[in-house]
Amino acid sequence: MSEGEAETTRGAAARAYDAARPLFSLHVPKTAGTSFRSDLEAWFGRERMAFHYRGDQGEPPPRASLRPGLCVHGHFNRLRGIGVRQYYPQADQFVVLLRDPFDRFVSTWRYLHFQVRSGVSAPEFADRPDLETWLDRRRAAELPEDPFSFLAQLADPADPNDPAGVFGPQYLAVGVTERYAQSVELFAAVLGRTAPAKITRLNGAGEPHRAGDPAEERPDLRRIYQRAFPLEYAVYAAAVARLEAGRRSLGL
Repeated sequence: MSEGEAETTRGAAARAYDAARPLFSLHVPKTAGTSFRSDLEAWFGRERMAFHYRGDQGEPPPRASLRPGLCVHGHFNRLRGIGVRQYYPQADQFVVLLRDPFDRFVSTWRYLHFQVRSGVSAPEFADRPDLETWLDRRRAAELPEDPFSFLAQLADPADPNDPAGVFGPQYLAVGVTERYAQSVELFAAVLGRTAPAKITRLNGAGEPHRAGDPAEERPDLRRIYQRAFPLEYAVYAAAVARLEAGRRSLGL
């Protein structure tokens, strides 16, 4: 392994899963987390699942009563006061799926349109901006303080000088949506479960309840996004490296 590769995969020596302690599944919005929830429910059973989601009007999630073998899955967000360490200071076992940052940005923009149509509180999106306007607003925000960045969903802030370090050993496994089947196979192996024979994909943009979402396509904005948010892309690259390292270590 070259020096550069070693830096990218730093922190890959994850802890072994401890079933005597709760697991926290950090559901970054628009990264197949609803699909992954169905796999977690199959592995843990509904009686050993707890969920961490705000109400439709922004009500904070309730705190789960932690116990051995529990899996807590949901939208944690440090910048909205509902981060995993804010709610559960003792949390020390994480799994997470990430997605190409620009693709997730576009998917989130479409989903915010759906939420506003559905009466969900989204004050920052009340005027339903087009994609370029929404990107301009996100660029104007200071990234460490932007709750719409996926970085706010992680347990700890990312260091621009060490983006791979955000995935410390408390992350038992890291996956990416673009390699969802391989990611789920890794999660199953790490958690001592059986990988599903068939991959489940739920809550897709093409489902009937999403009719009315904007169909705007702006591939020209991808390069602008990449230049504006290099830390997001560095952390995403580290996630891909962690996925590959985890699979290699288990012979997958």
